[in-house]
Amino acid sequence: MQNRPKVIVWCGMTATRVIGPYLLCDTMISERYLQMLQDYVWRVVSGWENIDELVFMHDGAQPHFAMSVRAWFDQKIPGRWLGRRGSSRMACKKSRSHPL
Repeated sequence: MQNRPKVIVWCGMTATRVIGPYLLCDTMISERYLQMLQDYVWRVVSGWENIDELVFMHDGAQPHFAMSVRAWFDQKIPGRWLGRRGSSRMACKKSRSHPL
């Protein structure tokens, strides 16, 4: 399955805005995730009037908590991002469906 062609679709959202979709025709690894944040996501959100209120939250996927990614977040939005080993730790658990 690792070698099959794939497309990753990423998007971000706030209460009033959507960022994306961002299409990646490859496996998402930390270097590609950081590149997407730098070249695509930051270019969009850095121009927002309420950038000082932005809190970025991502799940516990491997590329999301690479040291380079965490360092980038610490530089751009220190103390305002959530994730594994982030500036504000949260438990990242897979959701479970429960029968009614």
